[in-house]
Amino acid sequence: MHISLDSALGRQRRLNSVGESVLQIAPSAAAAYSLRSLTGGDPDVVRVRRSSGGEENFTASGVASGAMLSYVTEARTGWNIQATFNDAPDGTATITSASSTATTSTVSFTGSGTIRVLPKSSYVAAEAGDQVVFNMSVSGLDSAMTFRIRKANSNTTIGSSSVNNGDNQDVTLNLTASSGYTGGYPHFTADAGSGEATVTINSVTVNGKSGFVETWYDQSGNSNNAVQETAGSQPKIVNAGSLVTDSNGHPDIDFDGSDFLLKTSFTQGDLAQANTIFTVAKLNLAQDSNRKIYDGTSSLKRNMLFLSTNGSGEFAFFADDVISTGVTATNDKKLFSALFNGASSELFIDGASGASGDVGDYPMSGITIGKNHSGDLNFWLGQIQEIVIYNADQTSNRAALETNINSHYSIF
Repeated sequence: MHISLDSALGRQRRLNSVGESVLQIAPSAAAAYSLRSLTGGDPDVVRVRRSSGGEENFTASGVASGAMLSYVTEARTGWNIQATFNDAPDGTATITSASSTATTSTVSFTGSGTIRVLPKSSYVAAEAGDQVVFNMSVSGLDSAMTFRIRKANSNTTIGSSSVNNGDNQDVTLNLTASSGYTGGYPHFTADAGSGEATVTINSVTVNGKSGFVETWYDQSGNSNNAVQETAGSQPKIVNAGSLVTDSNGHPDIDFDGSDFLLKTSFTQGDLAQANTIFTVAKLNLAQDSNRKIYDGTSSLKRNMLFLSTNGSGEFAFFADDVISTGVTATNDKKLFSALFNGASSELFIDGASGASGDVGDYPMSGITIGKNHSGDLNFWLGQIQEIVIYNADQTSNRAALETNINSHYSIF
């Protein structure tokens, strides 16, 4: 007797129609995060902060076309804060005159010692890995001066060069500060001998190399945007001047083990309500434990996570109880399809059944992407490309959604 594939799958959609997006296949998502369009239109997908200063929203096409990368890496010229020179604290070099505009600055001094820009703020908006170029004209030095950028609100040098007398010379500093927003202030030690020296900074240019996700926009229409306002905890989308991508060239968001995004107020339904979540992610560290893709924001939570309860580094998920897949994590991108439905919960990996069982009925009161909801625990170390959350059982649409996702990312 012939049994058709459609009959075998029952009511489950086998393939999405040509041109359908995720939210056209299965509308009414509670939250939907991706760097591609899930709507069929061209929605804002991320707000990006660049290491050279400034933030801007970008649509899915803006990310894919290179517009976002161009914004992050374009040269930014001028002071972030207009410079004011000071001869404190030693006073051995005496400033005779100083002036500054939004772009240029000049200081003349006698004697020798330290001259810096005070207070110690972010006069130069730049971070680790960025390149800062000062075009300088220097005269009257008795010997080479040491010119530095120091980290904002610190005496830590993050770039240094020896500078001699000369006109229109480029002094290039590749910043070595630790990750996280730094900025910096110029600081130099110089000797004018028995005369007077003049240092003019004709221009300051920052060649930014990094872009960070400040907001991952929710495409569901429910405004459940995931936000990170603390610069040092923002995941990267541009690294070392290049867009973060997977092996197929699709844009990615990179979580380095200390980053996360947060939607503090979110209701995923009542205790008895089924929920379905589709996630595309890659873990960069095999055989590790407790690396969470996302979590709730309270002790009553629904989780999809990388969890090792038996030391073998298995993929698993839980709310009140744990079900493990028996699949050991590797450095490969995976598509996770998770149905939270009390005793009938299931986790699929790359379209294949991974685990089933009872995970309880606890709802999420918020969404934490990239870490445990409580404290600095269980950070994700790897990339996340897509998370779509439904306050409903999407079993009937699962195959079609997995087909759509896989056809874009080529996961399996």
